[in-house]
Amino acid sequence: MKAWTVVLATSLLAGCALGIRNDGSSPSVSFTVPHSYQVVYMRAENQARECQRGESTTEVRSQIDPDMRSGVVSIVDPIIGVEYARTVLKAVDAKHTEVVQTVSGKGSWNQDALNAMEQSIRMDASVCHVYM
Repeated sequence: MKAWTVVLATSLLAGCALGIRNDGSSPSVSFTVPHSYQVVYMRAENQARECQRGESTTEVRSQIDPDMRSGVVSIVDPIIGVEYARTVLKAVDAKHTEVVQTVSGKGSWNQDALNAMEQSIRMDASVCHVYM
């Protein structure tokens, strides 16, 4: 039983090191686009779902709040709860949305992933990798 507890505790601590950091030091980008918050939400959710197909062990969690005209789309490890990528959006007005996208900065959740997430919002096409 003790060994199982140690393994679980180690996994949870490792998960914290892999996910988006709460101190704001994870790679992120902020921008405003000339689209409604609903369109931006749909683009972010589509990109996350399309790019996580196949053998991915992650899941996409999304939430939209019509009253606040905002939404969140996250890519999460469902077993240990680590959040690898997040798009937060909020309407500025009926035709403009403020977007903040963040990745953990670990492994494939790096600047390339962040660039792809941004381009998916700007271009209305699900981009999983940007070659720059």
